[in-house]
Amino acid sequence: MTNKQSHIRILLAALLMILTAMPAIYAAQPSAQSSLDKMIAAIKRHPSMTVVFTVWNNGNSSTGTMNLSGRNFHISTPEMKVWYDGKTQWSYAPSAGEVNITEPTSEELAQTNPFSILSGLNRDFTCRRLKAPAGSERIELVPKKKTADFESATITLRSSTSMPQEISIKDSKGKVTTVKITSITAGKSMPAGAFRFNKTAYPGVEIVDLR
Repeated sequence: MTNKQSHIRILLAALLMILTAMPAIYAAQPSAQSSLDKMIAAIKRHPSMTVVFTVWNNGNSSTGTMNLSGRNFHISTPEMKVWYDGKTQWSYAPSAGEVNITEPTSEELAQTNPFSILSGLNRDFTCRRLKAPAGSERIELVPKKKTADFESATITLRSSTSMPQEISIKDSKGKVTTVKITSITAGKSMPAGAFRFNKTAYPGVEIVDLR
């Protein structure tokens, strides 16, 4: 896996965790928690969502989309595609011409999808409100565990919709990766097949079952 693919995996995981409203967010301080509660309620209101995003890291950028429905998701970028149906995950790297099949744990799942440097669905965070541009709210999340894979994450929300606009993540070495959310479109329930790899659509691709 290239460094760019690795960075995309980490950021996609963080976004996924935020958009699936992990319970740990409720450890927020009251002033920040109010905004986060509204974000969670806005996200849960819809059966599915389509997120268009751009990731920036070390001067490189990549644009992609993610379809979400509960815990199920499908991520697509030029570097990789990932499907997860709530149990099984398929990760396809076009450059390698292969698909890896796994049944990830919660922590492994958080490590492989748009927004996990917030790695670990069960981790607790301390949160505080930061200054933000007009029309936006900004919340900083810092993991309580010193062994976390990142130092802090900052979520910028649009005040009018309570939906996330941008997520910036600082790793333990001080490097910052930023995900700009171009759009979030609410949708109806999606079929289960939308979150599973369809081998007939990728003829000739090697399938590596790591379960």
